[in-house]
Amino acid sequence: MKTIMGLEIHVHLLSKSKLFCNTPANYEGKEPNDNTCPVCLGFPGSKPQFNKKVLESATMVAKALDCDISPAMFFSRKSYFYPDMPKNFQITQYEIPIARNGHLKISNKKITIGRIQIEEDPGKLVHVGGGITNAQYVLIDYNRAGIPLIEIVTEPDFENVQEVREFLSKLQSILEHLEVYDSSKEASLRVDANISLEGGERVEIKNITGFASVEKALNYEIIRQQNLVRMGMKVERETRHFDEITKATSTLRKKETEEDYGYIFEPDLPQFNVSEKFVKSIEAKMPELPDARVKRFVEEYSIPENQSQIIVYTDKALADFFEDCVKSFDKPEYISRWIVTDLLKVLNWNNQTIRQSKLTPKIFVEFLKTMDKGDITERLGKELIKELVPTGKSIKELIKEKGVPKKIDLEDVVKEVIKENKNAVDDYKSGNEKSIQFLIGQVLRKTKSAGDPNKIREQIKKLI
Repeated sequence: MKTIMGLEIHVHLLSKSKLFCNTPANYEGKEPNDNTCPVCLGFPGSKPQFNKKVLESATMVAKALDCDISPAMFFSRKSYFYPDMPKNFQITQYEIPIARNGHLKISNKKITIGRIQIEEDPGKLVHVGGGITNAQYVLIDYNRAGIPLIEIVTEPDFENVQEVREFLSKLQSILEHLEVYDSSKEASLRVDANISLEGGERVEIKNITGFASVEKALNYEIIRQQNLVRMGMKVERETRHFDEITKATSTLRKKETEEDYGYIFEPDLPQFNVSEKFVKSIEAKMPELPDARVKRFVEEYSIPENQSQIIVYTDKALADFFEDCVKSFDKPEYISRWIVTDLLKVLNWNNQTIRQSKLTPKIFVEFLKTMDKGDITERLGKELIKELVPTGKSIKELIKEKGVPKKIDLEDVVKEVIKENKNAVDDYKSGNEKSIQFLIGQVLRKTKSAGDPNKIREQIKKLI
């Protein structure tokens, strides 16, 4: 059964103020409902004013996704009655959005961007004593109401979850490189996913946050629909919720149609003309995008393309970190290998990004140079990096704490181990290959893992 999926991605755009008022867009640390004003609360007589910075950012995203920019656009009221909407309607774009007909290329295909529209975010519902389906009561915080969003709507071009994950990762990298979005902010990127089996009804899963949750929600829903079809049951058109705890979807409401929203022209905002001159001025300010950066890393630093893609698409800050390291240590291939393998592994283990960790390019380069000079082995480095990342301590501090000698007279240590373990030596001489592993382990214990196992093996064979 072929799976068909499309996405609606809601992205918080970075801005000093909200979309239609002067209230600060940054509400972190504010008391509930403290970051509001008559405009974003929809008080009678209040008038919205459009934030030009949002238009610039939205245009930049649209050009990065190869979209056609609308020469004229206007806003509409999307009417629906829900407690997180203080005005009982949302100011959004429907008839003419900021952009249409774009695409984003992933490894095996192009994903079509149907439209990009600018809209305001609703407030935040806080479910007390349970989840969305079983809370004892619900509180409303309107601090988020009016935060500028763009909604990026794809065509139903996805056939599997891996394509969705690759698309979202690449999209996030583009948004970060454009510096219009901050992934560390609360609810900065939320996904509505539309899923159907070929020939069947479409189901929408609302407000999924986090790429891992998107994967789990889609996998669950695909299996649920497949099981219904196998049992001869009908998949109903509806809106569902993904529960982060149970990792399952559940019914929220039967799906509305566009007509149910009763779109009308927003009478308090004019039509906005987007001139070709304005678009060209935005294009002139656009930074290097991820695809171009991947290509440059390969050509300029001679690192493998797959490593370049991992560094760039994982996190813009990680790509910046790599380039900062190269400035003070001219061994990009060595740096790249350690980032892609051990550094990322330790960051994931600590559930951190490079920005959240205490590791700096200076500390990392000092660590790599210490191994490159032979003061410590890569084997020991793989252990020390586990503490280097979360603590931010220098390699000198860690070496001192661990009591690791900088230089080791390997031959003397091997001689000592051979003298202390005559039975193991005799076993090896009798043809027991496993005995040499025991001897290597004893040398490593004495050197606090600072010796190279291959060199130790050579020394043991030489001296026995």
